[in-house]
Amino acid sequence: DALIRYADLGSDYNVQLHVQLHTGEIMASHPKDAWCTRFHFDEDTIWMDLNGSRFMHIAAMSQAMADGPLSQEESDDLPWGVNRPEGRDTSQVVRVGSIWAIDLGRDPANPIASLGSVRLECLSIESEEVMLRVSDLVTDQPEALSWDTIWVTHDQNVSQTHLSLLNREVVDIEPPTGTWELYFTQYTTLFETEDGEPLEYLVTGVLSHAEGVRVLQPEDGDWEYWKEVEWNSEDWSEDWDVLGWDWKSYSLSDGSYTINSDQIYCIATSEGREFLLRFLDFYDETGATGRVTYETLER
Repeated sequence: DALIRYADLGSDYNVQLHVQLHTGEIMASHPKDAWCTRFHFDEDTIWMDLNGSRFMHIAAMSQAMADGPLSQEESDDLPWGVNRPEGRDTSQVVRVGSIWAIDLGRDPANPIASLGSVRLECLSIESEEVMLRVSDLVTDQPEALSWDTIWVTHDQNVSQTHLSLLNREVVDIEPPTGTWELYFTQYTTLFETEDGEPLEYLVTGVLSHAEGVRVLQPEDGDWEYWKEVEWNSEDWSEDWDVLGWDWKSYSLSDGSYTINSDQIYCIATSEGREFLLRFLDFYDETGATGRVTYETLER
């Protein structure tokens, strides 16, 4: 039988939720400022992701800039960018000697305020550990920079190890691998524009970056059809943002959201279980936004 589930991000969208698909249970919940970057240890490659829920940005820096002065104007001129919402690319690979400028994004308590910026350097990499150092980004007195050293160790129980650059420490964020499939959160997406330049925009939706999860968004056919028809494995996507945000639309004239409940999603878990999912609502009983109501059916 189909089941109705809820995931409440709050009217300010300040919560991120790891959710188990077959039970609807929230396996972990944390505020958006609980972490800044996360590290995924993948055989011989280590990846670093930004917390896109805060509109964080990153820019590569040269080795010569690691300990040097940097004015606010020079910081503004760095080649800032965001992580792609559909998944990782080679720019996110961690290498010894890599140096990044990281904009820590917006303050969840005051979205027009910045949480500041840091410079982050990778000092060494072992098979199960990365050593980093972090300090303030903008300074006219580099000799006064105060560096903190942080060791990020591979935790075999989770897919990603999270780091707070605000508190400069590793933090316990993610539930064990295999216990969750969906991540309800705000995140930064990229819209195509007429001039070809991508527009960075903060949206609220669902990501599926848990290991082994695949999603299919059919172009046609209703709920009953996809409940019975064979699912073609060639159509599956491992992109993280297939569920995404566009199951809802916002009317500027009405000032309200409309849900496209005819939009169907097929989800396969790492265990091979198959689920149908559709979104039903984005409001709670008081009329506040942020509570996602969705329906699931295991085949």
